[in-house]
Amino acid sequence: MNKLETITQLLVNELADFDKNVQQLSDQMERAESLKVKFDVAPIKGFISQLEEFGRRESERREHYLDSLERNLQQAKIYPKWAVVTFMVFFGFSLCMGFYAYTLKSGLEEEKNEAFVKGRMNAETHYEQFIKETPNLLRLYEEWNKQDSKN
Repeated sequence: MNKLETITQLLVNELADFDKNVQQLSDQMERAESLKVKFDVAPIKGFISQLEEFGRRESERREHYLDSLERNLQQAKIYPKWAVVTFMVFFGFSLCMGFYAYTLKSGLEEEKNEAFVKGRMNAETHYEQFIKETPNLLRLYEEWNKQDSKN
């Protein structure tokens, strides 16, 4: 029985060691559960503050760009102001010149017609006077006119 006692004693020792290890494990688990883990976030805080600063600067740049774009769109016109003014002045000048040319042309036509009538009257008066002064010429003219009408 000596072997049986030895085996029993070994089993008892093993069980005692097992109980002792279980007790240590449970103590360690309680301690781990009560332990609060603290992380060192100081290096990460620096990165976070840099990232926030970068985001703030980018937001300011974007807002500035959008403001300038909005101002440019409000001031944008299809044609520049100087070109519109120049066009309007040129158009007004052209209208004035066209009206002036029309009035001048219509006045010239009237003057031309008056001068034609006056010239015709002067020519007839001159012809009549010439015929009265030279009666021989009237006879020669009538002969010439008869010959011309026969041909």
